Amino acid sequence: MTAPAPDSTAAPAQLSPRQIVWTLGITEIISWGTLYFTFTVFIGPMNDSLGYGKPFLAGGFSLGLLVWAMCSFAVGRLLDRVPARKVMGIGSVLAAIGLLLWAWCPSPALFLLMWIPLGLAMASTLYEPAFVVLRQAFGDGYQKPIVHVTLFAGFASTLFIPIGQWLVLHWGWRETLVIFAALNLFVCAPLHARLRYAVHPSYSHTGAHASPPLPGAASPGIARTTLRQPVFWAVVLAFTATAVIASLLGAHLIPMLTEKGLPVGQQLVVAALIGPAQVAGRLAMARLPIDHPVRLSMPVYIVMSLGLLCLTLGDGYWLMVAAVCYGCANGVNTMLRAMAMPELISRHHYATLNGLMMTPVLLMQAAAPWIGALLWRVAGGYWLMLWVMVALAVGALGAFAFALHQRGLLRPGAAPA
Repeated sequence: MTAPAPDSTAAPAQLSPRQIVWTLGITEIISWGTLYFTFTVFIGPMNDSLGYGKPFLAGGFSLGLLVWAMCSFAVGRLLDRVPARKVMGIGSVLAAIGLLLWAWCPSPALFLLMWIPLGLAMASTLYEPAFVVLRQAFGDGYQKPIVHVTLFAGFASTLFIPIGQWLVLHWGWRETLVIFAALNLFVCAPLHARLRYAVHPSYSHTGAHASPPLPGAASPGIARTTLRQPVFWAVVLAFTATAVIASLLGAHLIPMLTEKGLPVGQQLVVAALIGPAQVAGRLAMARLPIDHPVRLSMPVYIVMSLGLLCLTLGDGYWLMVAAVCYGCANGVNTMLRAMAMPELISRHHYATLNGLMMTPVLLMQAAAPWIGALLWRVAGGYWLMLWVMVALAVGALGAFAFALHQRGLLRPGAAPA
């Protein structure tokens, strides 16, 4: 299968490598900030002004995540056929439409329906499509650009949560959503439309493979071949486990810290440490001279397990240590997710395979907040959920160790099988 040629027609000049990284860095900050991280800012105001219950509002967000998950494979297949600038540009327009519908929001039914375009926007603008662009544009040298783009995006929550809170407080939640829609329509969509680049030869031609190349047949055949590989399922298990952990913490961290008796001020410090720690982890990874970055999964998941153990057993300052450890590990884990398919499965059909991998990951990420609430109810507190997160981190460690062992990468200095 021939890779898509985003810039095969006579068209405006192609972007330089630096321009590609800067363009995606800016759009990922805005897309993550407006579509994902600031949802928590609108729960209280919508509950107060419209009377919608918090479980109902959270259910709408979960519906958006579900749409994202269900569309992930289809978007991946599309990106192997259609220029990414078109897919991501349409995604930004859908984001603007969804946010405007949210600002209007005359009924509970429309609130639920508007998560369909927002879920499609998430699937076509957040990390996975951006990673496809970098893989196509940089070929086998995609690792460093991914580090740089994720460094940008690591500041999305740091910037947009306080900006969103300030706008809601001074202008109102509907007006804030209109501003967010304008950012997607007038900043992200034009920037995405300018993503013209030459596809790197190593993206579409035979090169070094971490595993035997998949048949160059239609995507359904690629999917079936991949689904028969134990390494693929080990990678999916690892990233599903870490996605569930991230979703559980995102939904339950503050009430969990309250249950531990931590004062409100210290709760905010613990929560605020995770974002900068993610950036620090990515900076550290950028400076490490490693032939196969997927090997970092072993120390990363060990650090994540230790951080979650501190969260489970500790109190006071140990909870800050837990936030730093978890944040560093999770920041690197995002980049491992981008590298797993080409490094461990095949360097062909990156978009399709990444979409296939992310479907179960995102499905469980969407369900995790509800699973956490169920565990809290069953156990009468958060202790059971905390131990489940420790077990998931250890499970991710074991699953990725199996994948590396199968590819001959578990031992330092070993060449891939």
